[in-house]
Amino acid sequence: MLKSTEVPVKRSSSPLKPIYLLFTIVGSVGPWFWLLQDLDALLSPTLFLQATFANNITTALADDLIISAIAFFCFAWVELKRLNVSRLWLILYVGLTFGVGLSCSLPFFLYRREQILEQNAFGQEI
Repeated sequence: MLKSTEVPVKRSSSPLKPIYLLFTIVGSVGPWFWLLQDLDALLSPTLFLQATFANNITTALADDLIISAIAFFCFAWVELKRLNVSRLWLILYVGLTFGVGLSCSLPFFLYRREQILEQNAFGQEI
């Protein structure tokens, strides 16, 4: 009598997913905690930009953040194509970046990327 040669398919979850999700939550709460401390600057684009570029330190941080955000958008554009995911998702990531911060949008992108990679790997094993 022949024995079954089927190997049970185990769906494994990436250990990075919960870490990315935690960074998404912390990255959405952290920046807004500080932004809400100065509602006048938050509600006035002119005052906000003056505070953002008030000295060399804040200018360096703002430049770093702008360059990082642009690099992230380029990476997301290419990665969404590679993963065969609609590039309309980029609208969400841009919105999260400008609405909350890069500290929220980047970990959320990485979380979604892990989900998609898991789904693709599981789909190939079937």
